[in-house]
Amino acid sequence: MTTLEDIQQAGLWAAYLAAALSILLSSTAQILLKLVMRTNTLGVRLLTQPLFYAGFLAYGISALLWLKVLAKLPLVVAYPLVSLNFVFVALGGTLVLHERASWQMVVGLLLIFSGILVITRG
Repeated sequence: MTTLEDIQQAGLWAAYLAAALSILLSSTAQILLKLVMRTNTLGVRLLTQPLFYAGFLAYGISALLWLKVLAKLPLVVAYPLVSLNFVFVALGGTLVLHERASWQMVVGLLLIFSGILVITRG
C-alpha cells in the first residue's frame, strides 16, 4: 500500500530530477551558444544559425522545468543547485570546446560541488 510519505518522497525525487534536467539543459545552452559565437558576431547572420535556436530552446525548456522545481523544493535548497551550472559548463568547456582547465578551477569546482552536498543534506 502506498503511503503519504511514499508519495511525498516520489515528489521530492521528481523535483530533484527536474532540477538536474533543468541545470543540464541550461549548461548545454551555454555550450551551444559559445559554439555558435565562435564563428559569428552579433548581427542578422546569427539568426540563420541552427545552434543559436537550439541554445535558446534549451534555455526555454530549462526554465519550464525550473518552475516545477520551484513548486516542489524550498528556494534555499533549489537555488544553490543552480551553481552546478558552473561545474557542467566547465566540463563542457574542457571536453567539447577544448578549453584549458587549471588545477585552481578544478579545486573551485570541487568546493562548489561540496557546498551543494552540504546544503542538500541539511
